[in-house]
Amino acid sequence: MPKLGSGFDLFASYSVLFPFNPKMLKPVVRSPMHKSFKITSESRTNAPGHPGLPLFLLLVAALLALTGCAESEKDARGENNQPPPPAKVGFIEVESRTINRINQLPGRVVAYEVAEIRPQVSGIIQSRLFEEGAYVEEGQQLYQIDPARYEADYEMAQAALEDAEARLTNARTLADRNERLIKTGAVSQQQYDDAVAELNRSKAAVSMARAEIRMAEINLEYTKVRAPISGFIGPSGVTRGALVTERQEMPLATVRQLDPVYVDLAQSAAAAQALRDRLTAARLNPEGKETFPVTLYPAHGNEAYTEQGELDVAELAVDPQTGAIRLRSTFPNPDKRLLPGMFVRAAIDEGEGNEVIAIPQKSATLQPGGQRSVWVINEDERAQKRMIRTGAAFEDQWIVLEGLEPGQRLIVEGGMRLNEGSEVEAKAIESAD
Repeated sequence: MPKLGSGFDLFASYSVLFPFNPKMLKPVVRSPMHKSFKITSESRTNAPGHPGLPLFLLLVAALLALTGCAESEKDARGENNQPPPPAKVGFIEVESRTINRINQLPGRVVAYEVAEIRPQVSGIIQSRLFEEGAYVEEGQQLYQIDPARYEADYEMAQAALEDAEARLTNARTLADRNERLIKTGAVSQQQYDDAVAELNRSKAAVSMARAEIRMAEINLEYTKVRAPISGFIGPSGVTRGALVTERQEMPLATVRQLDPVYVDLAQSAAAAQALRDRLTAARLNPEGKETFPVTLYPAHGNEAYTEQGELDVAELAVDPQTGAIRLRSTFPNPDKRLLPGMFVRAAIDEGEGNEVIAIPQKSATLQPGGQRSVWVINEDERAQKRMIRTGAAFEDQWIVLEGLEPGQRLIVEGGMRLNEGSEVEAKAIESAD
């Protein structure tokens, strides 16, 4: 169908086909000084060889409608749609390199030793003998429990021992006498046997009395509540005059040793397998001097802790809830900057590793199934999605275990607008930062 022009072109075509006749206009006299013309109905209907003006307007409207339909049909067939321009992307070439194996793991500070102070006898607290928050030595007295009751128990035990020793002396004398008399037949065998049995019972009573004295001494000593370890003591949970009971649930205070301290790290069991094997081998070899240095960073900050620690042990069990194992490291803490409960980040230097492929983390997208995907450029200069398997993080990069090969072009900029097979205009970039 030929393309139709605008309304002015249509009117010009109509004028050529149907020339205008001045006789179609008829003068109308409105006043002596004014004349006008109008197209009379007779002129509209009876002009020889000319259609009327309404027919002209209908023809123009019909031609415009046909023109719009033709353009709509072309749009529906896509004849007027232009292909989208290639997407502009930036890429780097995938390459393998050797990196120092450094694992950055989250961790938490744990006191090297912790002792919760609980009373081992019941009584009233007479005095508190330490300053809260101070450093206390092992064996230092912390509390004094009223000892009156336990002093009386000790004196009763001593009296019981004296009584038992007196009975023992009498039983021994009687047994010796009956031993001489039985030889002459002055006493019966039964009397002799009773005397020997009484001697043995007296010996047992003496031993029991001595044990009771020992128990009374221990209880009396327990009225002096002492620090079981050296360290910093926290706030007191009781005051003078409080009633405490033997082995109560609430501790009187807590002592923590803060130099050195432990830092417990968490790592997935799969990622920690190689490190755990090397650590176990180092422990089994008494002549080996392999160490695993650990550098500590605060949870929010990049300034490393001044003291360097060492990886001490890897737990031989996996947490069923998190799927991770615990790695314990030891750190000197002379300035007491590391406090129990602090969250930190630790970097474990595992030495020089093998050649690996490392890609910027921003180039990988996490998929719903847990895998990561990247965009690469194929030979046809089109985008292609690749599923990859990553290992541990290295700085701001992922270590790729499967899915990429050296020499491939990895898209690191402009990947959010891509679809599978999209044509791209690729530009190499020096850095993916």
